[in-house]
Amino acid sequence: MRVSGVVAALLIGATALAPAAAAGATHPAPSTTHVVPPPAPSPTAKGKSPEAPDPHPPLGGIGPDGKPVGGAQLLSRGFVLPPHAPALPQHLTAASFVVADLDTGDIVAARDPHGRYQAASIQKLLTSITVLPLLPGNRTLTISRSAADTEGSHAGLVAGGTYTVDDIFRGLLLVSGNDAAAALAEAAGGRAHTVALMNTEARTLGGYDTFVQTPSGLDGWQQLTSAYDMTLFLRAAVAQPRIIAYDTVDRATLPAQHVAGAGKAASHAVTLYNQNYEFLHTVKGALLAKTGYTDAAQHTFAGVIERNGHRYGVVLMRAQRYPQDQWQQATKLVDWATKLPAGTAPVGKLPVDHAVAAPGVATTGAAAVASTTPSATTSRSGTPSPSPSTSRGSSGSKAGRLAIVAVVFILLFLLSQRIRRAAHPRRPGDEQYRLIPRRDPRRPPPRRRPNRPDPPDGPDLRKHPPGE
Repeated sequence: MRVSGVVAALLIGATALAPAAAAGATHPAPSTTHVVPPPAPSPTAKGKSPEAPDPHPPLGGIGPDGKPVGGAQLLSRGFVLPPHAPALPQHLTAASFVVADLDTGDIVAARDPHGRYQAASIQKLLTSITVLPLLPGNRTLTISRSAADTEGSHAGLVAGGTYTVDDIFRGLLLVSGNDAAAALAEAAGGRAHTVALMNTEARTLGGYDTFVQTPSGLDGWQQLTSAYDMTLFLRAAVAQPRIIAYDTVDRATLPAQHVAGAGKAASHAVTLYNQNYEFLHTVKGALLAKTGYTDAAQHTFAGVIERNGHRYGVVLMRAQRYPQDQWQQATKLVDWATKLPAGTAPVGKLPVDHAVAAPGVATTGAAAVASTTPSATTSRSGTPSPSPSTSRGSSGSKAGRLAIVAVVFILLFLLSQRIRRAAHPRRPGDEQYRLIPRRDPRRPPPRRRPNRPDPPDGPDLRKHPPGE
């Protein structure tokens, strides 16, 4: 009767679990959606791009789930600092900045981190991480007239000339060549296709303030990003050894081109000097840097400095190069951040990205991850992925179904044991015989050695020879 009672109890439990599973399956948790990136302000002039900074840059910072990205503090339009933090370094000119530990995801300090500004050429970091996987370094490209004539800064690519992808990437990152950006975009599938890939890559990394119109960073009326988003792109870039190699070489040479009608200058090799040489060779631990400038963006900077085994990223938006250069301002911010007391709480978080996290560096807690990771993301194909909030119902229903399966399995096991015992009842003494091991009758019984006590006057020398 004991088994019957257990079976009855289990059946009652299974009956109680079934409605809960059904309820979880038929009533999923509601979710909200938000359009990302938010619309850009309307153009204020007839030109194809703004010619001056927007005096009122729009605010982003809301993810597809309608929640603040990185934490509610980051929606501030002013300085965002830890409690009781010392004064920031002097001569910080950026209207917006972020300084963050790229390994833990902690944002140490910020100013207007989700304000949407023009990026200028630091947007080439997003270009690089987008097209790099598509273009092997030894692939040879022929430069089009359109790419060679791209407006703005040039690496010196010759129309009709042939260069390796490695050559062109160095022209992109060492001297910020817009012709190099155009050539890479054409090789990756065309300008429009590359721009679409860049927008998708931004969403994939959690950058919901960014909208791309050009692969070079040349201004467009709708092309905006934020210091927060650029920190995500910077973190992805520093995780790519190829990008670091291109960006940190002191100089590189573009091979001479012998193209009919290209002129005598094309027949000479072009030497590219690293624009960030001073930062990379002056600042201890400098790992990567990219600068930019347009009339609308003003000066922009993105760089990484390693301190005490952690990589700190700094992004400056709408900055000036006086009274101190941008790389000096960025270095002072990192020095300030590393002197904060141990245990200082971050002001925000970057979403967890295991692909770019440094080995051996743990994140600061599951709760922080849950509160900062966007609940709905956009895949590389552009299809929104379901958010955790909308999948709770299905998770609950799965748990209920698994519980029912477990109960049924236990019932079947108990019934099989009952049937087996009924078919083979135990006999008295079964346990006694089962405990005694059986001896093989073919083997002789073991010989018993007689007990030989030691003599009364000392130990047996056969067992303990002298000298032991």
